[in-house]
Amino acid sequence: MQTKMNKIEKYTLLNDDPVIRTFTGKWINVFDPDPETIDIKDIAHSLSFQCRFGGQLPQFYSVAQHSIWCYQEAYKMNLKPKECLAALMHDASEAYLIDVPRPIKYKLNEYKVIEDSLMKTIAIIFNFDYPLSKDVKNIDEIALHTEWNFLMLGKSERIHIYSQEYAEQYFLDIFKNLTK
Repeated sequence: MQTKMNKIEKYTLLNDDPVIRTFTGKWINVFDPDPETIDIKDIAHSLSFQCRFGGQLPQFYSVAQHSIWCYQEAYKMNLKPKECLAALMHDASEAYLIDVPRPIKYKLNEYKVIEDSLMKTIAIIFNFDYPLSKDVKNIDEIALHTEWNFLMLGKSERIHIYSQEYAEQYFLDIFKNLTK
């Protein structure tokens, strides 16, 4: 059964516009983001379905769970709520750009420019500071090593792996709590 495409869908597919369709059905141009197209549900869903480390892990571990881990560390450090939100949202652009492992990301010249532009828009919409604070950057770095040491090397603290559905809902619950 063939479904009817609306005018925008046909136009986008035919003209190769730089937009992607999101989980909630929105169209977003990541090169020139419209704040109206950014949705926390799309962010939580996408991050919960993306595997960290480019999927090079023995088991699935989501970017959403990584973001939750960063939030939890910020909370334990008694950072201000706005910084805790930044810790949760620090990888939000990856919902639209995907999680590219660092060594590759650093070689993609335009990626950082696109990522920064998108993150600035996301930060304005959800009211956190970008560029990220030194504390949030340090938490992200610690998370990277902790996650790798546990997930790949069996060292470090034990990490309970969340299902994709649980990570998505937990991410949304934390977000809601921080922004109420």
